Amino acid sequence: MLNRRNIRIKVMQGIFGMQESQSDDLPANEKLLFLSFNNIYKLYILLLLFLVELKKRAEREVESAKKKNFPTEEERNPSYKFVNNRIFKFFQDNLFLQEYAKNYKLDKWKRDPEFVVLVLQKIKSGKIYREYMQNNISSFKDDKEFVLELYKNHIAPEEKLHDSFESDESHWADDIATANTFVMKTISDIKELDTVHKEFFNLFKDEMDRDFAKELFRKVVLNDKELTEMLQGRTPNWEYDRISRIDRLILKMGIAEIIYFPSIPPNVTINEYVEIAKEYSTQKSNIFINGVLDKVLKDLKKDKKLNKNIRGNM
Repeated sequence: MLNRRNIRIKVMQGIFGMQESQSDDLPANEKLLFLSFNNIYKLYILLLLFLVELKKRAEREVESAKKKNFPTEEERNPSYKFVNNRIFKFFQDNLFLQEYAKNYKLDKWKRDPEFVVLVLQKIKSGKIYREYMQNNISSFKDDKEFVLELYKNHIAPEEKLHDSFESDESHWADDIATANTFVMKTISDIKELDTVHKEFFNLFKDEMDRDFAKELFRKVVLNDKELTEMLQGRTPNWEYDRISRIDRLILKMGIAEIIYFPSIPPNVTINEYVEIAKEYSTQKSNIFINGVLDKVLKDLKKDKKLNKNIRGNM
């Protein structure tokens, strides 16, 4: 499921896109924001389906090799350990996964089978596959550990796979890391007694997180003038217009959170936006962001304008 940092980043991207398009249609842009959240989930499901397609492709290759005119001894009597891996079979049989793929018409791997072939070839030539196939142990634990290692080392970092997703949806380039984390957590959480009816986790932990995304988006958009005024004079050695657009947006989001979300501790807010700046802005922006937000916080406390009712870290 999405954590609060994931949510903050998607809200930031949504507002930035709204600014880029110069659109002031709040409902339409809010709808686009939640569509972007749903697309992360779609990408996550596509990656699970990729595991299913790897299994199917491997199975076809085994059966095809047996039908050669002059098969080798290994081809006549192949090992089905990879094909019968319990984790692969779990995803293939899972009814929730089948239904989601059907409802959203997720047929990417039928349209782009070359990526399945490419990754399977790399897997078969690697050490992880070789050691797994040579290991005589056959257990659920062994199967799970193998798929986790396989995903971590062969699928998650596969650049051609990333390029393929980006050609489908440009924003998926930003979402692939989050979706990969979801997949690995899903694999880790599978239990041997899980049935075909098992559903995967929801995108949002609860309605509070969904509401947080919506409210953060609205507070920043609707209070842009006030947030801009609060930045004036609080950016030492920098005129407001010289601050990069992404840094301006990160600062506005941080200030909005400090002011309008009384249950979130200010130090949590500041730390979160400093970390986001490290990932999405320039090299020294995190220091700048930290300094400005800290000054805003001190001024609000001094003027007794800080309305915090802290119930715990969020």
